Amino acid sequence: MPQRSVVVTGGASGIGLAITAAFVAAGDHVVSLDRSQSAAAQRSVVGDVRVPDDHRRAVDAACEVLGGVDVLIANAGIHDGGADLSRDPDDLAAVMRSVFDVDVVGYVLAIQAASESLRERRGSIVMTLSDAAFLAGQTGAGIAYTAAKHAGLGVLGWTARALAPEVRVNAVAPGGVITSLEAVAADGTGRPLFDDADAKRDLIRSRNALGTVMEPAELAELYLWLASPAARTLTGEVLRPDGGLSLR
Repeated sequence: MPQRSVVVTGGASGIGLAITAAFVAAGDHVVSLDRSQSAAAQRSVVGDVRVPDDHRRAVDAACEVLGGVDVLIANAGIHDGGADLSRDPDDLAAVMRSVFDVDVVGYVLAIQAASESLRERRGSIVMTLSDAAFLAGQTGAGIAYTAAKHAGLGVLGWTARALAPEVRVNAVAPGGVITSLEAVAADGTGRPLFDDADAKRDLIRSRNALGTVMEPAELAELYLWLASPAARTLTGEVLRPDGGLSLR
């Protein structure tokens, strides 16, 4: 396969870092847009996915090397730490806005910035969703994160239809992955979501049918496949690697 030009949002850590490393290993050129430098990408654009100009800088960086964008991975996200209706109303509103700004608006801005080039090159988009988009109130996610991932399904469906037939748009919705994902506080600061990774692994194994925990590197293979010619007939689809969580 010829070398592709790939933009990954959130490519400096967690699933995004694993995705970046997988595309680089496959021979592609990857630009990461994140708040910090990516150790795996050939080019890092340090920025904020809530800022339209930062997406444009990432797309421009990809175009400088290979003339355009072939693959967009809309991945950067934050969690709400289980925010529920017992929260102070002002705090809950602030958390809702923070999560939607990153997990929904950030995706839309990424797609908007790359869409023209993707159409010209008949490229593909892969979004990161979550089991929270399908199992509301059953995954430990709060109302903000759950609502944002449901909104992500709407973004997926709308863009898959709007960008067809030139661009395919699909998603991966993991369930039960330990990453460096942060939970946002009302003041906009973040904290690691998984303070006790071992305890979280045990909980995940106890809840899914296969008794397994997926690693980011395993997930990255699904993004590679969705962006490949092997998935040429898929658009608007969601892969759900969750160990059979929905079966229980």
